Amino acid sequence: MKFTIIELDKTHLNECVDFDQKTINGLWSKSQWERELTDTKRICLGMMELETKNLLGLCSAWLLIDELYITFIAVHPIHKRKGLGRFLLSDLLKRSKSLQINHIHLEVKNNNEPAKAFYKSMGFKTLGNRTNFYKDGSDALLLKKTLTNHKINN
Repeated sequence: MKFTIIELDKTHLNECVDFDQKTINGLWSKSQWERELTDTKRICLGMMELETKNLLGLCSAWLLIDELYITFIAVHPIHKRKGLGRFLLSDLLKRSKSLQINHIHLEVKNNNEPAKAFYKSMGFKTLGNRTNFYKDGSDALLLKKTLTNHKINN
């Protein structure tokens, strides 16, 4: 499978809403996705299959001075466990370094063992816990990754 990672914009609005529904049962409304795609202080990346132009993965993050806060990252259910999330997050990390980002933050459900293992493998460390954070009453673990080398290797 061949794919590319692109910055998404308002023309991808319906795809993002549909992808959100398929992957995590609709985290955000259409208007929230529109803001993600149009706000200049946000990054929204999509992993697109080259042949079909289908969205395989999606990642969204907010820029906060020298920090990045990941708000959404998911891979289409039929493409999970193929390394696509690693490609997507690696691309976001590369972009973060070029933007002089020093820290990246995110939350993950405390009982989501595959996601916790994935983030740990990508260098994220657990900072704390938010009780009753999710709609189902689950706690969230606060994760952070520090970027120390801003040099981009060509």
